[in-house]
Amino acid sequence: MIAYRLVPGHKEPQRETVPIPDPGPDEVLIKILAAGVCHSDVHLLEWAETRPFVPFAHTLGHEGAGIVVSQGENVVANPSIACRLAIGTYVAVLTTNACERAGCDQCRRGFQNVCFDPPMIGIGGDGCWAEYVVARASTVVPVPGNNPKDPRLSPAVVAVTTDAVMTPWHAMKRAAGIQPGQTVLILGCGGLGLNAIQVAKNVLGAGTVIASDVRKESLSLALQVGVDYAVAPGELKALLAEKGILIDVAVDLVGKQGTMDAAIGAVRTGATVLLVGLGADAVSISPLLATTKQLTIRGSFGGDYQDLEECLEAVAEGKVRPEVEEKSMEECGQVVQALARGGVRARVALIPQ
Repeated sequence: MIAYRLVPGHKEPQRETVPIPDPGPDEVLIKILAAGVCHSDVHLLEWAETRPFVPFAHTLGHEGAGIVVSQGENVVANPSIACRLAIGTYVAVLTTNACERAGCDQCRRGFQNVCFDPPMIGIGGDGCWAEYVVARASTVVPVPGNNPKDPRLSPAVVAVTTDAVMTPWHAMKRAAGIQPGQTVLILGCGGLGLNAIQVAKNVLGAGTVIASDVRKESLSLALQVGVDYAVAPGELKALLAEKGILIDVAVDLVGKQGTMDAAIGAVRTGATVLLVGLGADAVSISPLLATTKQLTIRGSFGGDYQDLEECLEAVAEGKVRPEVEEKSMEECGQVVQALARGGVRARVALIPQ
């Protein structure tokens, strides 16, 4: 099969012919229908040339949707799992690949989303930028309705839901615990940000949601998905003062110094600042502001099986409508370049040929 792989020393995905993998005892083999592209892929490829995050070659793609085509022996032997992931089942692939071992400190305390042994699918482990992928049954979620032709749950939509919806979902619902009626600031209105707005408004019941981004087109898209106010960073302070808005939770989906400063500066006393974006290697925080405002500063990464199940249900119900553009998987290199220079409106899904 054709796969597009990260190879240390190369900043472009490498097209290679590799064997179709056989599922291990606890795995299923999935025929990929669509695979998402994320800023994490941009970072992985940028780093691969000089300081690879993962020091060995592997197939990229940590957002995937497809059809189960074969089962490992332990899956076959377990009637419950064999039925849930029967051959022909339409599924989403969970990026985070938790070990689920009883002795794992992360897994036993409910932090499966940050258990990285075994490696994440597409980030260390072979991923979805290929015709097929193997995944452990515990990381494969059936799609509601089992119908790839459902326009609300097309393969492209399902693929990007595994990250671009699930990541802000986990962050806002479980890490920040946003409550109905709270006021939420979203910093960054790309693929994650547009979905974060919808999760905050339509799922969590936020009272007011403000979006901020440097791109006018992104602010326009934010208004289209239901944000209450959409402003450039330089206009944020004036908006809050004019409207008398007090921010309960600020969600930084960019992860750079400017957005972290904006988040801490904008929130009210006792608020939560939630860091999700990975745009910079490091950001600094003013101890004076953090302490005198008595802020809670939390990080959040990815999500778990429950999150993805809930996200897919919300998408099926129309509460969240991810915007996604389809491209041929052969164009993955061009898509990565466009994403790196800010030339992608929301999210792109790659379709194998």
